[in-house]
Amino acid sequence: MKSILFSIHSQITSFSKSERKVAQYILDHPQQVIGMNADTLANRAGVSAATVVRLAKILSTDGFPGVKIQLSAETKMDDSLYTEVDPKDPLNVVKQKMEFRIGHTIEQTNLTLKDKAVSQAAQLISEADDVYAYGLGASSIVAADFQQKFIRIGKPVVQTMDTHLIATGIVKSGTVLVLVSNTGETLESQKLADVAHEHDVPVITVTHDEKSTLAKKSDIVLVHDDSEENEKFRTAATTSLMAQLYVMDLLYYFYISMNFDENVGKLKESRDVIQKHFK
Repeated sequence: MKSILFSIHSQITSFSKSERKVAQYILDHPQQVIGMNADTLANRAGVSAATVVRLAKILSTDGFPGVKIQLSAETKMDDSLYTEVDPKDPLNVVKQKMEFRIGHTIEQTNLTLKDKAVSQAAQLISEADDVYAYGLGASSIVAADFQQKFIRIGKPVVQTMDTHLIATGIVKSGTVLVLVSNTGETLESQKLADVAHEHDVPVITVTHDEKSTLAKKSDIVLVHDDSEENEKFRTAATTSLMAQLYVMDLLYYFYISMNFDENVGKLKESRDVIQKHFK
């Protein structure tokens, strides 16, 4: 079950002004809210009962009763885990926070990522003669991870930060372009998507925003969660990076399962080559 308190914490800036009042009251008084009805909570938060009902539907498919059930399951949890890293936190608390956040992000990614999109992306990659992968900044790590995984099972993948090289490489048929962008607003990725479309090359994008500019330019969008998006203190990509890597892992394992015996054989060949010549 996903953490409703962490969901509220990470989404609160996207709520309306009146919804934020309810959300903040829930964060401040989770145990008390369990024993309230919608009218009581509305009165305490200074909003209408309709606002409480509306926010509850955003947070839970079961509405306000569902919110209270989830709150009751979380009241014994240390609420400091929902907050960002504090300079006073000892290492064991940082560990707990990261474990909680990463687990929550993967759980949410499982809800946002569509099975059909993963299947379609794997099929496109399977049929392609060549695959190009690009990501900027931390997303380049994900693109590199994608490359090393698929090369080991015999799928040619070019991953580079050189956008000119990718642009010239994707002009031929039988090619697929894989783009990784957390926000979906990276200009370099958008330009590469434009080049791909000019040459009828399908584009697969990994992003947390399916309404982003890049997502709209893509044929298949693999959507992941990013609970860091609304954080005030974001020193680097952490849970967003883990979410992107998780999406790539899912795509990789689904691809293997499509031709399991053949791909397992290629993995064995790759392992044998490494062991023979480099160990």
